[in-house]
Amino acid sequence: MNKIDMRMIYSLIKGEIPGARKTLLFVLAAIILGCAGMYYTSSATRIEQSYKLQHGRLVTLNELAVQYRQLVRERGADIKTAAEDLIPVFSHIVEEAGMRDRLLQISTVSRGISVQMDRLYAEDLVTILNGLSMYGIRVFSSELRAMPYQDKRLFIFQAVLEAEN
Repeated sequence: MNKIDMRMIYSLIKGEIPGARKTLLFVLAAIILGCAGMYYTSSATRIEQSYKLQHGRLVTLNELAVQYRQLVRERGADIKTAAEDLIPVFSHIVEEAGMRDRLLQISTVSRGISVQMDRLYAEDLVTILNGLSMYGIRVFSSELRAMPYQDKRLFIFQAVLEAEN
């Protein structure tokens, strides 16, 4: 039986049976197209899953941003600082954060007040900026310099602050 099967296969390949080569090429092409189709289908499925994952992450990030904006508005909605109260309010923010010793200068300028602080960690800077936004004070201009300190960075913060309208 093995000899007959092998002879039949050899006769198909050699083309001794009429139309056998065309049929064999058709079957081979169908197998190649089927494999290519499965590969591209699985690739498209992976891309679609990746897209859905990234879209979900973007939606989550957008929701967090909206919640943060609402939180800032809720905290600072009632608190508006007048231009003449900038120095006391900024001093209060610095004292609440426990950074009175890091405040180098505070003075009045034409637009509002000028402040200079040094030896700030990144967390301290974020605390100050959050306090400013909570009291309705905006940074008109600023300069931030990073100074190396041991294995971290300390910041020097200079800014002109003004009351939001």
